[in-house]
Amino acid sequence: MGSLLKNVPLWSFTLGHFSVDMLAGSMPIVVGLYLREALGLSLSQVGLLLGAYVMASSLTQPLFGYLSDLYGGRWFAVGGLLWLAIFQSALGFMPTFGLAMGAATLAGLGVAAFHPQGASGANLAAGENKTAGIAMFMLGGNGGFAVGPILAALILSRFGMRGTALLGSCGFLLAPFLYALIGRAQLGRPGGPKRANWKIELDPRFSLTAIVLLILVMSLRAMSQASISSFAPQFFVDIAHFSKTEASLLSSIMLTVLAAGTLSGGMLADRIGGVKVMAGAMLCTTPLLGLMFFLADWRAFWLAPFVGFFTGAAWPPMLVMAQTLFSKNMGVGSGVALGFVFAMGGLGLQLTGWLAEPERLGLTYAMFILSLLPLLTAGLVIFLPSLKKEDRPEPPPEAVSAAERVG
Repeated sequence: MGSLLKNVPLWSFTLGHFSVDMLAGSMPIVVGLYLREALGLSLSQVGLLLGAYVMASSLTQPLFGYLSDLYGGRWFAVGGLLWLAIFQSALGFMPTFGLAMGAATLAGLGVAAFHPQGASGANLAAGENKTAGIAMFMLGGNGGFAVGPILAALILSRFGMRGTALLGSCGFLLAPFLYALIGRAQLGRPGGPKRANWKIELDPRFSLTAIVLLILVMSLRAMSQASISSFAPQFFVDIAHFSKTEASLLSSIMLTVLAAGTLSGGMLADRIGGVKVMAGAMLCTTPLLGLMFFLADWRAFWLAPFVGFFTGAAWPPMLVMAQTLFSKNMGVGSGVALGFVFAMGGLGLQLTGWLAEPERLGLTYAMFILSLLPLLTAGLVIFLPSLKKEDRPEPPPEAVSAAERVG
């Protein structure tokens, strides 16, 4: 673990992940609490807008992963952050729902550009301790998600929707540091793109059933987490009568501890196996979520850290398992794990927004349904292949030489 803490290339990707997800983490507050009020949006429209943002940042990630595997280059990471900052800044100046939807969708492409390059770079930079290294990478993202809601609440409560420009400026300030650090961690082949007959290959140890189950597990997990992160602040404002600042603080607490859970889950998965960590974390999540929404009062602040911890612990072994499936094309594997399945999170947001309307189930029952998804997911996890640390395939020669240059 000590060597990982001194790993500058790994920390460069972690900083990038923090920067991107800080802006992404602010979106539920920007849209759900402030833009909703400014434009008079319904819960369905909130779900549609957030869903479009998530799907744009998700469905294109395998494509960006393919391109980053093929060409490498820091601009997939740095350019993604700058693109996100531009269009998220513009979101607060959109006068109609349609224009806001367009700005949010374009902002999502910046998220998509960063993640596959960042995750595959972190995998290579981590060396043998891949799950722990990926956990550190995800720690940056979860830290950004934790800071995003409270930062958005502080800025927008003072400056209104035009404060999105100030929020986006955080991305502009961090981009030069990210550019300089990732310059030391170039993972592409020197001399330009790979021009050989290049094709995607799957690990033969994964049966078709295992592949389908892995995608289903990650999709259900993404649906649950995306919807809870986006609609929990609205639940505690509308149902528990929290102030916007209190609801944003609750989200930040949950996401802060989620970061610690991510790091702990990654290190534990390297010791006892990813399947055990995933199943255990998901089994603990459902009763904690259900109780938090059932109580719907100040006691949620006591439960939120535990919810965040167990939610975070399941993600690193999922990502490493997807990268193992695409062992020779880790950018694609990262794009599938962080991208395509999170499109299911976008669909989940739209479905949750539709169900949460008062004339249907209402927000309270919609949140209780979301609380049951981790339990369903845990039942599927036990059928996934249990790959030991020493069983993971060696990266291709191109990745080995890149890792040596990173070191």
